[in-house]
Amino acid sequence: MAFVRVPGNEPPDGAEEHWLEGRGGVKVRVLTAPSSRGEARGSVIVAPGRTEFIEKYFEVIRELQSRGFAVFCIDWRGQGLSGREVENSLKGHIVSFDDPVNDLSTALKLLADRLPRPYIGLAHSMGGAITLRALMTRRVEYDAAAFSAPMWGIPNLSDFAKKYVRFMVSLGAGGQFAPNVEKKWKRENFKKNAVTHDKARHDRCQGLIAEEPRLALAGPTNGWVAAAADATEAFRQPGALAHVRIPILVATAGEEQLVDNSAQEAVVQELPDVRHITIEGAKHEILMEVDPIRNQFWEAFDQLVERVVPARA
Repeated sequence: MAFVRVPGNEPPDGAEEHWLEGRGGVKVRVLTAPSSRGEARGSVIVAPGRTEFIEKYFEVIRELQSRGFAVFCIDWRGQGLSGREVENSLKGHIVSFDDPVNDLSTALKLLADRLPRPYIGLAHSMGGAITLRALMTRRVEYDAAAFSAPMWGIPNLSDFAKKYVRFMVSLGAGGQFAPNVEKKWKRENFKKNAVTHDKARHDRCQGLIAEEPRLALAGPTNGWVAAAADATEAFRQPGALAHVRIPILVATAGEEQLVDNSAQEAVVQELPDVRHITIEGAKHEILMEVDPIRNQFWEAFDQLVERVVPARA
């Protein structure tokens, strides 16, 4: 299957699609792309958020290539064009965050010859939870990591709600939609969106889903919410992150509506080598925002990278 195309969002130079098989026989789709500036100075491992997919990150991937990096990106199991574990492909479902962690670890091992070190993680939202769990459990080895609005806590997820979804999972109802979530995908009205102030980038993402309906995702299942609660609670255990000593950047969105910013603050306190910035005026998808907001992130990212691999002249 070739990449999904819409005008103005061409695949990055040299991009290739790869498939691997994860736990339960789930087919997982990944991308690799070489540096566009000769020999790569390292590789950036892009970890998208919930509902996202490889094509949404083409612009970001090209920007990384132009910085001299090889790039990896993944469609997490249960979204994008990767396989699903429930019959209704619109359900955002995951059994455990260890599954995407293992998919990521396996893919990086299989594609190591295309991805020269050092490795720098670039993780957004749910991808930030998966990446931090991968580092916490030592199943990936990165040299630095940048997190954009990481999902290290879910706002308004009460103890009662956690007990409910865990109980439903115990009854075998993990694959049912969680209460009060969207059960269908419909094209999002820009004026009502919670993720970006940039209409062109928002339209591009909506257009990709309209072009390839299999990219669509609706609300999460009981199983996803329970798995997310398990993963994010583990970050808060005393000493859980003490060994994650690589340089880390955490960028918090000033106009966040989807993840818990206070959880980011709490996790930052547990990381030994971290720079935490808040980008005022940014909605959740910092890398899909207007250029003045994106530029603040890229400036901080470039400073992080400088600590690991010097810039070329």
